[in-house]
Amino acid sequence: MTTGLHEIPGLTGCADAGTDAPAASGDAQATQEAVAAEPLDAAAVKTIVEKLVADESGAQVIDSAAIAESLPQAKKLVESMKIEPAECADLVVQQSSLDITGINMATAIVAGEKTGESTSYSVASYEDDAKLATAKKAAETKDLQGCDKFSMEMQGMKLNATAEILDATSDADLTVATKSNISMDGKEVPMGSLTLQGFVGPNMVSVAYSGEVEDEKTKLDELTKELNVAVAELNKAQ
Repeated sequence: MTTGLHEIPGLTGCADAGTDAPAASGDAQATQEAVAAEPLDAAAVKTIVEKLVADESGAQVIDSAAIAESLPQAKKLVESMKIEPAECADLVVQQSSLDITGINMATAIVAGEKTGESTSYSVASYEDDAKLATAKKAAETKDLQGCDKFSMEMQGMKLNATAEILDATSDADLTVATKSNISMDGKEVPMGSLTLQGFVGPNMVSVAYSGEVEDEKTKLDELTKELNVAVAELNKAQ
């Protein structure tokens, strides 16, 4: 699951590698066969993300090495936040994926036509079996850990976030959709997001839209189509 981290400056590209994803699709046998697949190396993961944004001008793909270089700054940003309830701080740290050791990852962001609008793509392949097991276990619990509502204070601004798990299916072994909204001073700002994530064997793919959503179902359908393209690319790469 995600709880609004896509909208926090400085954490984009770091909020998906260890994200939790509830709601399963596909049978258990298919999942077991997929888990037996070998994880992809950093180059293969980057290639998949490049294919996902091949038709998007201005899209920049960030690979594992670049993400790793940005982590110290992201860690400092997370540590500077005042998060309430306090128990949600651990969840934010977990989702920020400040340790991607054993995870090959690549991300890309495509700016939308409207100010503040964007779509991000992320593919992570787990070489670390323990991290994969933890992520999948969390995926199956469908648990927001009591953090469906929390606040973050950063750089003098207090942001209130809400998160909700939505029903979703895709071609992935496990699929989850989450909706998050951000408000500041009691007023909702155009920083909400819809995120669709799927596990395919030792891999996780995420497609997230940030901005104003006029028709939730239509946008989810669009994200599902894009996620299925990513799933197909992952299956071809195995």
